[in-house]
Amino acid sequence: MWGIREDLDEEKLERVKEELADVLIYCFSLANAIDADVATIINDKIKLNAEKYPVEKAKGERKKYDEL
Repeated sequence: MWGIREDLDEEKLERVKEELADVLIYCFSLANAIDADVATIINDKIKLNAEKYPVEKAKGERKKYDEL
């Protein structure tokens, strides 16, 4: 997706995975603290993004939703 996997050697990839794990731990801890269902809030955000960035307008664009 981001085209970075092929740019990382094994050592760098492991560091990226460790950082990702740190971020995920924090995010899941925050979700737990505010009693948020992770699957629900992710799905809600995907739906919101689909409304803000319709494929026919946003594909291939870097513009913000209010500039499309």
